[in-house]
Amino acid sequence: MGNTEIVAWWGAILASLVLGWDIIKWFQSGPKLKKRISLNIRYDDSKVIKKEKHENGESVFYEEYCHIELVNVGTLPTTIMGITAKHKKHKKQKQGLQKSVMQQVFTEHFGKKFPHVISSGEVWSCRLPMNFYETLLDCGRPEIHVSVSHLDKPIVIRATKKANKAISKAISFS
Repeated sequence: MGNTEIVAWWGAILASLVLGWDIIKWFQSGPKLKKRISLNIRYDDSKVIKKEKHENGESVFYEEYCHIELVNVGTLPTTIMGITAKHKKHKKQKQGLQKSVMQQVFTEHFGKKFPHVISSGEVWSCRLPMNFYETLLDCGRPEIHVSVSHLDKPIVIRATKKANKAISKAISFS
């Protein structure tokens, strides 16, 4: 085997590795959404629920929200088509109506309306009043369903069981 054949084999192996790497990168390209949910959040523009006057001043109570956030960590943009919330039925609950919250109850942040294109590196967020979330929690485990253009099924966002349990206890004490 001469030097020419060694260089030819080395070039063929290297080219095959580069082709394989490009195929892997192609399969991994596209939009990828990182999801996050936070409960009992107050905003600067939250609705005032009540005011109490005290001898030392005034206490203001604001509405709390469930904050939903999606970050596109992928390489291509995608379109957020809509959002709903419903509950996962209890195992004991075999029949009956399932409660849900429609898109109109959610408030999108930064003036973004549906459908909304979310580019690579961009953040999209919205909020749901906690009283709607708590209503769903009474019937089962709440799930937020976000429809996006690049997936056939919606993205499902759930709070942890521990967080839901803490809210259930807080509701039962009040």
